Amino acid sequence: MLKLQRTTLIRIPTIIMLGLVLSFYQNCTEFEVQEQQNADIPQSDGLGAGDETPPTPPAPEDPGPVVCNKSQNDSSIEKPRGTYTSVVTPGAVTNPNIQGGLIRVIWSDIEPTPGEFDFSKIEERRALLPQGKSWSLAVHGGWTSIDMSDPDLENADRLPNGELAMAQSMSPNWLQSMDGVEVFEMEFRKITVRMPKIWNPVVQSRLQSMLQAVAANYKQDSSLSLVYVPQMTSNGVEGHYNGVPDNTLLEAAGLDPASNSARQDFEDLFVEASLQVTKVAADAFDNKPIAFEVHDVLSSVNIPKRIMDEFLLDSDFEARVGIGMWWISGRTNYQGELVEIIKAYQGDLYGQVIGKSPEPSRFDAVAGYAGVFTQAKELCMRYIEPWNYEFENNTHNDLMADFNQWAEAAFD
Repeated sequence: MLKLQRTTLIRIPTIIMLGLVLSFYQNCTEFEVQEQQNADIPQSDGLGAGDETPPTPPAPEDPGPVVCNKSQNDSSIEKPRGTYTSVVTPGAVTNPNIQGGLIRVIWSDIEPTPGEFDFSKIEERRALLPQGKSWSLAVHGGWTSIDMSDPDLENADRLPNGELAMAQSMSPNWLQSMDGVEVFEMEFRKITVRMPKIWNPVVQSRLQSMLQAVAANYKQDSSLSLVYVPQMTSNGVEGHYNGVPDNTLLEAAGLDPASNSARQDFEDLFVEASLQVTKVAADAFDNKPIAFEVHDVLSSVNIPKRIMDEFLLDSDFEARVGIGMWWISGRTNYQGELVEIIKAYQGDLYGQVIGKSPEPSRFDAVAGYAGVFTQAKELCMRYIEPWNYEFENNTHNDLMADFNQWAEAAFD
């Protein structure tokens, strides 16, 4: 397998100094890298030198706009850039910095019975978008049912009408009753749910049928700018099982956790299944960019790294399948190894902010919310979804306007 390397060149322009001392202080911490340049101070040698005003040094050469030269930029498929709201709402779409919005639906809502589709929830959100604005699409997979006997349901979050705040099912409930479908029990926010196995052939087949139906309805819409790959994971789009014990996943795959090969065997199974559903999405939406969201799995970067490598090496993905990072925060102490892998990644990167700005614990302790956009630029992220809260409340219009300007120049 081709090993990808990223080389970063830093050019320091030469400054001709006459009677000047230029000092740099560099403070590097886990959270920030900052350079400070002290003011120029004329020095005297006792013979009159330095008593005069020194000549002005030449201005540094303008390096021009930042351009993220990634291999996938060569694709002829038009790809989105700039700020999209994470949820399309009436308030969010009035913000002047909105380039588009993410429309999120759950599979159970759009295919209530096998083979019969209802796209009304997609249409409700599309109708909110101003003319000329683009939209991206995420169909969430995930659990098919909740264990209603779970005693923790007594303390679960509820809506004002008393209903559970979490969906009864993300993937259709009927899926778990189909011949050949296998599910396993795991916890999501302390509630036991039944999760279809993404590597199950029947699950893969039903995902293919659903994606083909959605594509038949929307692939010709020129305002649809990006499609996320549905996953059978905790969130249904994000590629993780956060909080689920590794042994639960290994046993779900029919593996003995005590076996030395169990983790490798699970990786192989999960990677193959993830690539398969991604190819299905790419084939269905053969004229659109595709994104697969990545996280650590089994407390390791192996699975996301292998998937990312295949997106670049396998010609079937046509340089239009990138990755999603729905946890960008400006921090490097959360999934730090994966952050470095993403930084070196030569494919397209689409992001979603980890939380809303009034939650400071989610962001870098020094840079705060602004650190999200600094990190996005460092990672060459072409597209980012701040939460709809930011658009509705005009909290950081300056940051979003600056990112839009940067993305326009970096991905021309």
